[in-house]
Amino acid sequence: MRIRPSSLWPAFLGFPLAVLAIVLGHYAFELPALYDGVIATHRALAAPLLAAGVPQVVQTFARVCGATAAALLVVSFLTLFVMRGWVLWFYRKCCVMSYVVAFLCVMLVGKATATLLEGSLSVDGTLVNPVTQFFLRWHLIWPVLLAALGVALLHVLTLRQRVISLYTGIHDERPAAGDRLIENVLSNGRDPAFRKSVLSSVGLHVLVILVIPWLLTLRGCVEPYRVPKGSGTPTTLTAVQIHKLVKKKPKKKRFVVNPKSAISFHIPDLDESVAAKQVDEQTQLTYQADPTRVMGIGTAAAGKMGAGGGTTGGWPDGMENAKVRFIHLEYNGGGWDDGMDATMRGDQNFLDRFHQLTGFKVATQPESHSIGLLRKYPKGFAPPFVYFTGDGNINVTEGEMRTLRDYLLDGGLLFASCRSPAWDRSFRAFAQRLMPGEPLVTIADDDTLFQIPYAFPNGAPPLWHHGGFRALGIKHKGRWVVFYHPGDINDAWKTGHEGMDPAMAEGAIQMGVNIIYYSFTHYLEQTRKYRQ
Repeated sequence: MRIRPSSLWPAFLGFPLAVLAIVLGHYAFELPALYDGVIATHRALAAPLLAAGVPQVVQTFARVCGATAAALLVVSFLTLFVMRGWVLWFYRKCCVMSYVVAFLCVMLVGKATATLLEGSLSVDGTLVNPVTQFFLRWHLIWPVLLAALGVALLHVLTLRQRVISLYTGIHDERPAAGDRLIENVLSNGRDPAFRKSVLSSVGLHVLVILVIPWLLTLRGCVEPYRVPKGSGTPTTLTAVQIHKLVKKKPKKKRFVVNPKSAISFHIPDLDESVAAKQVDEQTQLTYQADPTRVMGIGTAAAGKMGAGGGTTGGWPDGMENAKVRFIHLEYNGGGWDDGMDATMRGDQNFLDRFHQLTGFKVATQPESHSIGLLRKYPKGFAPPFVYFTGDGNINVTEGEMRTLRDYLLDGGLLFASCRSPAWDRSFRAFAQRLMPGEPLVTIADDDTLFQIPYAFPNGAPPLWHHGGFRALGIKHKGRWVVFYHPGDINDAWKTGHEGMDPAMAEGAIQMGVNIIYYSFTHYLEQTRKYRQ
């Protein structure tokens, strides 16, 4: 049997609304949880958004989405199986409800982004300014506007005479409102020249204001990472003096007994045990850093760190006026932003001290990036290192894992530090997934990581023993791609050093300087081909 063309109209009208109903229903249930997840990831946003009333708007918007989803689901079913005029009327009212949802979404995004701009807050490590605010708004709004445009086209189709006749049974040869509107668009109306001029102007504005920014968002909105330009000397800035403590051993007691007796009077000395000898050797060594010596021949000068053999400090492949930035990696897990708050300011304290030690310019606020954002950096201008920490499980998707792995293989370094025994266990499993076949191994004491620019004869300074005292790493093709300190190096950088001795905390700072030097030098070597 031949199917009449008009019999396809119910499916053409009903299925799109059913899909839209499913999407709106999903967000009706998930939107509050999504908002809570954003706040958990960007804790600095919680207070400003709460003061602006955004959480209440989110709850209201979720309820409106739920009500609209239910109405759209009902009308899509009716459109398919009930050919009545009132179904067409209900369909058009549901289209109007969809416009209301789109309007509320735009208002919500506008309110939230305006709050970010007023508070000079950062999102994914990027400070919100008028330009980034526009990109952020467009990124969130364009799918909503596209869906609203699709509903508007369906709305116009319900005003065509062919559809009206199908549902009402009333046949009229005169064109309906929808037919006249479509004909007007196709024929350019009564004044084609004027219509073409208007459409050209509107199209140009849409291209410049909407389409081009949208294409730019496909690349991402990140600030390329720039290493300080200059020429430095890769030599040790601080010589470490090793002092051995001399301990007097007490005289052993002698027992005079019958040598043929079956009873042994030999009392083992604690000093004879292997473990005691190891402990004794470690406790007899103390280390004193002398900041006035450079390879034992002079006074250390700030700003000389780098490569190229010069005296100004910096790297030949770097950029003028570049600032050293410290970027935390965001992920689904607790404690990833440890030390970023304004009170403890671990990373900022480190950057400030880094500036004092080297003379390089540094960022003036903390930054964080989602793992996925690493894909957005131009080749050769990604962060040479990213900081990774936490205190619980590390929940990372396979897509995020591939992104992080590609970042490491392209020259990056993962600088990881442990906050708890649970995180240590989670990180070791995570490392196996991250670099299959590349084991997490102990870094030797004489590795260059512990030599330049600060010398650490016994390897990384021992800190809190959440996962041990020895620094671990993963090496790929002769380059460390992962550096892991299982003793929470970030705690030593925080205000007050978490009770640690200031001298030991300074050692933790110097260890961080070594990591930056290593990552900058090797990243620039690895990615030079992208900058030529």
